[in-house]
Amino acid sequence: MKIIGVKNGDGRELPQQVYIIADSAVIRTNKPFFLPHFAKSFTGRAAIALHIDRLGKHIEPRFAHRYCGAIAPAITVEAHEIDRLLESEQHSAMAHSFDGALLMGDFSPINEESNINSTNVCALSNGKPMAGGNLENRGLDYRELISQLSTYFTLKMGDIIVVELDNVDLQLNMGDTLVANLDDTPQLTIRVK
Repeated sequence: MKIIGVKNGDGRELPQQVYIIADSAVIRTNKPFFLPHFAKSFTGRAAIALHIDRLGKHIEPRFAHRYCGAIAPAITVEAHEIDRLLESEQHSAMAHSFDGALLMGDFSPINEESNINSTNVCALSNGKPMAGGNLENRGLDYRELISQLSTYFTLKMGDIIVVELDNVDLQLNMGDTLVANLDDTPQLTIRVK
């Protein structure tokens, strides 16, 4: 299984930043996120996770819907100081792919009629809405994204594509309770410790 992270896409070309997230980065719902010691500040961004359930390479956009079988809300975590220190043309995996850097909710199965592009993810901190959005608002189409990524990566059953949905950084503090909803259904709850 591989997890492909996507940031700052415009829907027309391959997104500006595509990076691989270690599987040890995943924290599932109802598990705590422990603030790591290697940075002073951590932030999160609302994201949607697409679960791949078929093997494919060079997938045409018109067939891409056959490769995504479920979606989930997610929050990507970033170690801010590390990202700023290492900011360059090269993306910093240390700031975005460390253990615990991907908070992921329960997956909901989808079908061909599901409108994934307009499915909203909303992130809340201590009950207050802080960020969210959907692929459509970011100018993205999940079919195009799957097609583009399959040009570079063979997509396999169990792979996950995680797409950030906004540019709003949620400050993570000890004691926070983070919730992410898929449309109006809470599917991710994480306590920050």
